[in-house]
Amino acid sequence: MLAIVVAGASLKNRYNVSRLPLAHKGMGEVWTAHDTLLDRGVIVKVVSALSADLVRRFRREALLTARLDHPGVPAVYDLGEHSGLPYVVLQKIDGITLSDLVAEQGRLPIAWVAAIGAQVSSVLLAAQQIGLVHRDIKPSNVMLERSGAVKVLDFGLAVMRDDDRYSRITLSGQSLGTVGYMAPEQILGGPTDQLTDLYGLGATLFDLLTGRAPFAGVTTMTTVRHQLADPPPRPAELRDDVPTELDDLVHALLASRPQDRPANAAEVYDVLVPLAQDLPPLPGVVADGMSPVRAYAAIIGRVPQPTPHSVAPATGNAELDVEQAAKQAEQLHTAGEFRAAAREWRRLASELAQRHGEDHRLVFDFRLRAARAHVPLGEHERALRHLNVLLEDRVRLDGPEHATVMELRQEIERLIKQLSSSSPSHRSAPDADR
Repeated sequence: MLAIVVAGASLKNRYNVSRLPLAHKGMGEVWTAHDTLLDRGVIVKVVSALSADLVRRFRREALLTARLDHPGVPAVYDLGEHSGLPYVVLQKIDGITLSDLVAEQGRLPIAWVAAIGAQVSSVLLAAQQIGLVHRDIKPSNVMLERSGAVKVLDFGLAVMRDDDRYSRITLSGQSLGTVGYMAPEQILGGPTDQLTDLYGLGATLFDLLTGRAPFAGVTTMTTVRHQLADPPPRPAELRDDVPTELDDLVHALLASRPQDRPANAAEVYDVLVPLAQDLPPLPGVVADGMSPVRAYAAIIGRVPQPTPHSVAPATGNAELDVEQAAKQAEQLHTAGEFRAAAREWRRLASELAQRHGEDHRLVFDFRLRAARAHVPLGEHERALRHLNVLLEDRVRLDGPEHATVMELRQEIERLIKQLSSSSPSHRSAPDADR
């Protein structure tokens, strides 16, 4: 038994291993230990069996983890062998996995979902920069520390672009990922890249927001069938307080086709950071007053947006920035990049709402443009949902007989007629690709 070999052992006359294993995870067992040289707690992960394939994968995971130098990834301190069993010494994390966190507390506050997602995004961006794809992003592979910082774990399925030393992996019948969280292209055995990890992040955010996985079936096969055939669900359908921009982001991250997801992790980060403000307490999980997102800003090259209460009145230069961004969104729309244009218009609407309030005329204008951008994508129901929300706002502000309200009602009626005149097969095809 592994415990007889490792329990209580002193590795390299430096790491004193505990008497009982902490957990069994993946291909190895996890133990706590004490580093006597530096007087600190560490984690020792030992391969669980003397299989040539397992040993090769175990060493590969340790090397890949060490390659990704980022505060959101556990530091690798040492790599060695004891009684013929390879082991790796890792940074000890004082925290809880997201899967355990949701099991204990249920769905998380919006600000914490955004803060966690922003940090994972920064890890994925760092991975992208060295050509690394994790391929198993899910709640049980992410830990939230007492400080509020996030750690992404388990690079056992990761691949490195253009580097055969890291990209080859023998699975011996094991699944390449986790059903319900791995992207459709991964399920089908196709090529994977940074967009594959973004799908896993989207599924994780959905889980944190709703307390359940985005796709769930009685069996593995029914779950896979839902993932491949059904349009991605929206967290707002299960939770009323999900902001529109977060709902749209998660929905886009879960798109079946990789090209319909956000272009990269930086784009995801930019959406999440403004929502990660005024983090509420998580008693027993995170120490009070922690706000970890700002520490990640320098790494990803982004500056977190201020809270609405601290935003200064718009200056002339700020208005020019909005004008330029609106022009770029219009250019994206003209070029046929409708989804990118919609995201840019929503971002502008959110920023203006923070500065001037939700009732500012440009906020309405940009949200209207974003809603209309879904029509050429074939997403008529999504467009209608946004248009109806805008209609309610205009009725409240301008009254039911105002010209803007009447025009918006007519536009909604025309869109409903288009939707009803389409065949069922015509309507469902675009939804499956969202």
